[in-house]
Parts: sequence; structure tokens; C-alpha cells
Amino acid sequence: MSAYIIFIRDKMLDANQYAHYLQTAAPTLSAYGGEILVLNGANQSLEGAPIDGAVILRFPDMTAARAWYDSPEYAAVKDQRITATEGRAILVESL
Repeated sequence: MSAYIIFIRDKMLDANQYAHYLQTAAPTLSAYGGEILVLNGANQSLEGAPIDGAVILRFPDMTAARAWYDSPEYAAVKDQRITATEGRAILVESL
């Protein structure tokens, strides 16, 4: 079953650093079968507080998604996102 990592950005702290993060993080996905489905497109909050942006990544399964998130390749750039934004990361499995 496919798995998705959803990054919810509540607040942008450093747009330049975040842009650099996106450029450096994207190439780390392919080795784990990951692909970007949503990249900070327009959004509307239907329930709950509004968000600033969202990224949705699809992976072949939960194991591949977690392997990417915990990988040395992603670890090398993850702090750029964490310091450039305030938000959450969620891992979910499809039906």
C-alpha cells in the first residue's frame, strides 16, 4: 500500500532557506521511490486553523517512506526545513 508523508507548514520563518531546502531535498526522494504530489499549492482550511503551506510526498509503502525520512541523505538537509519553518510532518498509509 502506498504511504504519504505530509508536511504541514504553519509559519514561514526563512523563505530563502526553505527554497534552498526544497532544491536539496527533492533529489533525495528517488532512491526511495518517493515523488512529490503537492508542493505548496493554494489551500483552503475547511476545518481547524489555516495553514501556510503543505507538501505531500508519495512512497511505495510505509517502510520506504520511513527509510527516506530516516536516511542519511535526508538527514543532511532536514534541519534546513526545521529551522526555516514551523509545522508538522505526518506519515500515513493508504487503503
